[in-house]
Amino acid sequence: MIDIFYKTYSKDFEWLSHSLRSLSKYVTGYRNIVILVPDADRHRFDTRNLPERTLIHYVKEYGNGYLYQQVCKIQGHKYSDADFILFSDSDLIFDHPINLQDFIADGKPEILYTSYNKVGDAICWKEPTESFIKEPQEFEWMRRNALIYHRSTLEAIDKYEPNLEYIIMNSQRFSEYNAIGAYAWKYEREKYNFINTDTWEYTRPKAVQYHSYTEFEKMKSEFKDL
Repeated sequence: MIDIFYKTYSKDFEWLSHSLRSLSKYVTGYRNIVILVPDADRHRFDTRNLPERTLIHYVKEYGNGYLYQQVCKIQGHKYSDADFILFSDSDLIFDHPINLQDFIADGKPEILYTSYNKVGDAICWKEPTESFIKEPQEFEWMRRNALIYHRSTLEAIDKYEPNLEYIIMNSQRFSEYNAIGAYAWKYEREKYNFINTDTWEYTRPKAVQYHSYTEFEKMKSEFKDL
């Protein structure tokens, strides 16, 4: 079974509303939707009209919010007991029918990867990922959003680096998806379908990634059918 995981906050609530509508319209093959909301934003979060099977966790957010949301994701196993967790952003809009079960072939979620020589500005994730995994990194693992991971991988990472929350919150830069991808490649390669983008035949992404810092009013017309 698959749970869908969001970490959101007040400035993204409008985006989240549209993401959830798009999910309800187009996405099947999941169990629950898990949403983490800062306790400080509890009074702003409208719990009416949420999709069925939505579970809400209020968390004691602190420090840098961008880093804290990465802590929440890499600790997703603490909020979901599903076999697999799909991570969605509030500004990720599903735009066509998909069954999430189709993205786990023979029990193996797909992870795309690209040589760091070809990723442009994403080279910035190389050093922090090397620091986490404690060896040089050849590949970047955050090539497409709405990534699905084994929950057991997150549990294993928690044991591999029990001080990870402290490390992330005291970092200048961190990439939770690159950390997970690098760990899976090194220790759990048999559990995932790793695909090098050099030899990859393009497939349509699960959803459209917007950017929450874009003025929301300019995008509303694109979501009129949700």
